[in-house]
Amino acid sequence: MHSKTPRHFLHAIVFLASLLSIGAGFGSVSHADTLSTIKQRGELIAGVKAQYPPFGFVDSSGKNAGFDVDLSHELARGILGDPDKVKFITVTSGNRVPYLQSNKIDIIAATVTVTDERKKIVDFSDPYFNSGTLILVPKSSSIKGIEDLAGKKVAVIQGSIQVEDLGELAPKANLIKFGKTSEAVLAVKTGRADAYAHDDIAILDIAHGDPGLKVVGEDYRPRPFAMAVRKGDTEFLKVVNDRIREMKKDGTFDKLWNHWFGDYKKLVKPE
Repeated sequence: MHSKTPRHFLHAIVFLASLLSIGAGFGSVSHADTLSTIKQRGELIAGVKAQYPPFGFVDSSGKNAGFDVDLSHELARGILGDPDKVKFITVTSGNRVPYLQSNKIDIIAATVTVTDERKKIVDFSDPYFNSGTLILVPKSSSIKGIEDLAGKKVAVIQGSIQVEDLGELAPKANLIKFGKTSEAVLAVKTGRADAYAHDDIAILDIAHGDPGLKVVGEDYRPRPFAMAVRKGDTEFLKVVNDRIREMKKDGTFDKLWNHWFGDYKKLVKPE
């Protein structure tokens, strides 16, 4: 004799199946469809920084500007035939990967340092910048380099490569994590932090505009910056790389480089 399945159990199964069905389609963009989605949408959505000149910042007119912003405009030109068909979403070092993985953005153009660990969760474009780390301190500071950071309060940006690097290179430093560059700089200027460690170009740019601060030490652990797409997004990544290579070949990349980094002669362009 066969027992009957309780009606409430059948209802539960149907309800669960409907949830799974909704969840499978909610907010999802398959990797294979990223490029077609951009074309159908008629707009590239790029995650850029808003407080990180000269890579990404908001200019006096309220518009996104910077090297990463211009690269994104050029990607839109290559994909959609119009450099203005790009929407910018502000990201930070801490939220840029979650934004990418949750489909809030199509690509990260926000000074992402290429590391083996990050390669496990995103796919990187060809490198477009080489960057090490420098240290920013008050003009009167006796700190001369990374070797003097033991026991010091060092400002770093949450999610940045400096968090990991200083944990290895200056394990006795007291790291204070901030979400924004402006917060880290203010901490140094007000004495809440003894130093601020970040990407060389950011530190050079800040020191250039503030006579009360200085750069100390040598660039350490230089690594490339690259754009990041979702893991396995090979079709879209190929288009991104093709456009970067075209820019390097036709002179567009050199033009943008000289515009944004012309004052920093010691920086080395990636091939």
